[in-house]
Order: sequence, then C-alpha cells, then structure tokens
Amino acid sequence: EPLQIGSLISSTQGQSATPSVHFQAAGCKALAFKPKLTLKLKGKTARRAHPALRATLTMKPGEANIARAEVTLPHAEFLDQGHIANVCTHALFEGAGCPQSSVIGYARAETPLLEAPLQGPVYLMSGFGHKLPDLAADLGGQIRILLHGKVDSGPGGGIRNTFEVVPDAPVSKFVLSLKGGSRGLIQNSEDLCSPRAKTHAIADFTAQNGKRSDTEPRVKSACKSGRHRKNRRARR
Repeated sequence: EPLQIGSLISSTQGQSATPSVHFQAAGCKALAFKPKLTLKLKGKTARRAHPALRATLTMKPGEANIARAEVTLPHAEFLDQGHIANVCTHALFEGAGCPQSSVIGYARAETPLLEAPLQGPVYLMSGFGHKLPDLAADLGGQIRILLHGKVDSGPGGGIRNTFEVVPDAPVSKFVLSLKGGSRGLIQNSEDLCSPRAKTHAIADFTAQNGKRSDTEPRVKSACKSGRHRKNRRARR
C-alpha cells in the first residue's frame, strides 16, 4: 500500500513499516526557507486552447522542508470541466488500479534520502471528500507515496491546487507535468499573447518550521511577454 499523505503507513520493498520512535531535530526554526517555483505552458496560446503545464519546484540543501503548498494559476487559465473524464476513484486505485485512460500527467520527486527519484503517473482522483476530484500523484521507487492535492478556485478565479500535508522530508526537486491538447484539463480563457493577459501565478508555501514563502512567479508560454506582442504589432 502506498503511504497516504496524512496517515502514518508506508511501504519499503514490499515490507510495511510504521514509525515507533519519536525524533525531534533541534535548530529547525533557524533554517532558511526559499523555495523556487517555475511554471511553463506548452502549446497553443489562443483562447480556448488546452496547453500542457510543467511546474518545477527546487529547494537548496539545508533549507527547511515544505509542510504545505498552494499554487494558483492566473485567471487566464481555468479548469475545462468538459475534459474531466475517466476520473479514477480512490477505491479503484486501492483495488485493481486506475486505468491508463485516467492518467493526466506525470510527477517526479528528487530527495537526497533516496538513491533514485520517486516518480509515477498523475490522476484526477475522487474519494477525498472534496467537491472536485483531487490531483493525485502516485510516486513509486524505494518507497511509494500517494500525494494528493485539493483542486478549486483561488484568488482571481484561477485554478488552485493545494497540498495540505507534505511529507517532512528534504526534496531537492519536484516536477509536475500535466498533459495538454485533447487530454488537457487546463484551458486558456483568453489569448495569452494579449497585452491584457495576466501571466503571474500565486505561490504560497509553508515550511515545517512555520516560515512562509509568498511569491508570484510568471507563467511562461510561447509569448515572451505581452509587451513583446504589442511592440511587434506596432512595428508592422
């Protein structure tokens, strides 16, 4: 069974393990916390197009571990509910497994604690008590983790994904890739190359030591910037 984030069950090479000894590190409050998030859309930039999304989170060695992560895309991107199909149920995941048709992306987590990255498919999965299906990453390797995040609307009406509970472990890099095109969940509500299009997300991270990081990373796309498009038209 994979470790359900929020529970205390894990598996290592087929053997169940539960924590039996409490360990408390000292000096955690003094650790820095500066996660860096980059977001990139790949595909058509026109209104109603379905671009692919790649989110990359990097952490420097020695920084505090992430406890909670919340990212809201700009209003230019919204969830196309017409593309929500083949949602995997939590019960199906624990039984026969989610069908290949329910895979919407891929995720990979790198940590210095393990010899190789944890990686695996990403699903839309129901059964967590939320209005919309959760974004669930089934990360496998030396251990197996099911990391699930609540999907809803954030400030400004953009898509928000919130990982309420993140394992207290050092992660040097986490990459989440979502499919685009006919399998894409994200849809452009406006032309991303328009000078009026908002291109900044809202990233709110909380560390295990209580520190917070609030940034507004730019969501990159085929357009270098709204000003670039505007100036190009002026030259014509």
